[in-house]
Amino acid sequence: MCGLDGHGGRGSSSYPLRAPVPVGKRANKLYRDRTANFYSPGQWEKVNLLSMMHLAVRSDPSVIALSVWHSPGLTRPPFPDATASSNDYTPSKVGDAFGPSWSTHWFRVRVTIPEDMRQMDHLELHWDCSNEATVWTSTGEPLQGLTGRGERIEWILPEAFKDGEEHVFYLEMACNGMLTNAAGEPIFKNNANGDAIQPPDPNKIFTLTKAEIVGVDLQARALHADITVIHQAAEEFPEDSWEQHEALNVATRIINTFRVGDRASIVASRKIAEEYLGPDVDSAKVFDVGSGEKGASVYAIGHCHIDTCWLWPWEETKRKVARSWLNQCDLMDRYPELNFACSQAQQFKWLKQFYPHAWTRVKSKVAAGQFHPIGGCWVEHDTNIPSGESLIRQFLFGQRFFEINFGRRSTTCWLPDTFGQSSQMPQLCRQAGMNRFLTQKICFNNMNEFPHTTFNWVALDGSQVICHMPPAKTYCANATFGDVKRSMTQHKSLDQDHTSLLVFGKGDGGGGPTRPQLESLRRLRGLADTTGLLPRVHSGGTPDDFFDRLEKKAHTFPTWHGELYFELHRGVYTTQAQTKLNNRKAEILLRDVELLATMASVEDKGYPIGC
Repeated sequence: MCGLDGHGGRGSSSYPLRAPVPVGKRANKLYRDRTANFYSPGQWEKVNLLSMMHLAVRSDPSVIALSVWHSPGLTRPPFPDATASSNDYTPSKVGDAFGPSWSTHWFRVRVTIPEDMRQMDHLELHWDCSNEATVWTSTGEPLQGLTGRGERIEWILPEAFKDGEEHVFYLEMACNGMLTNAAGEPIFKNNANGDAIQPPDPNKIFTLTKAEIVGVDLQARALHADITVIHQAAEEFPEDSWEQHEALNVATRIINTFRVGDRASIVASRKIAEEYLGPDVDSAKVFDVGSGEKGASVYAIGHCHIDTCWLWPWEETKRKVARSWLNQCDLMDRYPELNFACSQAQQFKWLKQFYPHAWTRVKSKVAAGQFHPIGGCWVEHDTNIPSGESLIRQFLFGQRFFEINFGRRSTTCWLPDTFGQSSQMPQLCRQAGMNRFLTQKICFNNMNEFPHTTFNWVALDGSQVICHMPPAKTYCANATFGDVKRSMTQHKSLDQDHTSLLVFGKGDGGGGPTRPQLESLRRLRGLADTTGLLPRVHSGGTPDDFFDRLEKKAHTFPTWHGELYFELHRGVYTTQAQTKLNNRKAEILLRDVELLATMASVEDKGYPIGC
């Protein structure tokens, strides 16, 4: 025993002689599953974090009373007609069913906040009928869109509602799902012939499942955002990397600290998350730290791709536009880093014509530098079937609208969802004052993978534009850990540039970027700053800012000459033949009319404005 201390070692080591308890190697999959169960709905939701999200929930008629007026047939009456005193509003409640497909139902909502909820910091209406809706003030101002099935079901109540008096507002319900009214869910159904978009059910019924006033625990909601990103990190970091183990360690500490019914444990759990994600994830300040381009950088731009005509009636697109863009104006008030890019002059025109209050809101956000009209085209159009003159009119009328209404033309052509691009597009873009181009669909080729992410696209005459295809391979990203990671791992031009654009937000009725997506981006940036390995997310810039950076090194990019051929969805060029024939006849007729108008102008008859 000479030279040994009482613990069996040399010197004064505190290392114990005997192991106090058995300790095994952690089974990572079990801990990842445990983390998912901590914040997800399902069998554990009454004892996990979800059980603590709300301070109070009230749905009784003394707090929220509903009455409804059913628009005749499939009409979509404006607010003054829908709220006229002659309309018979009848009592309604959760559990009532509404339909058929494409019908409209107006709700008068009377809210009286009870005394025990008036001191709560944050009150919301939660509304879910598995379809779309618009919140209106009692004086006829549209405020926000709602999308059912949990997509976007909350509206923040004004502080003025906490005075104990009755307050009235309206909800305009549209009986269509986020995309369409297919009989089954989802609309993309696997079958023996591959993916097929199912036809709509004309008699689909929607049941009101939620209409309640909720006091939200904002710390619990923030912890939910924390643990969501931490869990994604544990799933997406390389297997058995130290980064993965660290994410699991943090998640385990948070779960072990949490106690059902103990709100102090939520605050304590958030402090653990802060050690991992950084101290600034609750504000836009997180993007201010080390804002340079050292290392891989992902620039997040909000977007809401809305097909001008697809799986719903033409008239419904106008309401989808208003709902979606109002959502973004509301989020911009709370998330100053949100920059939102939006194309299609036709949709702006609809907003101006049918929703003047929303138009004013959008114009104010354009002036503030957060809402960005982009694309320079009238709609997001096909580039293969229309004639060259038709394509020119897209640019002519699109750029004219943006210049007249917003004081500037677009420098970026924005066609994320177009099924392939004509070889002459770079030439036409340059003639229209645009030297940047964004598209996405080519990444879905079913045979040959397109070789570039960022490149110079060259037309037959030698004209070129800088082209970027977001490597996350979507223009409707959910702003998850995986989206940010894939913005680099799927980047095909890293030998020239280590930046990419992440275009995020729910389209076609989903209303664009969501609160959870914006909270996720803040935490993903914090995670990149504290942990590394993940690309750094930048938020607060514009598409022009991104392309300005690319332009400085454009001479190093590879070139692609000729068309961008899309090896999928090729049936769109052979179906609906009568529509295509009529389009061609219209192009010929317009050419003849334009020729005659030009001849008339030579004879001092004047050239008709608008032709």
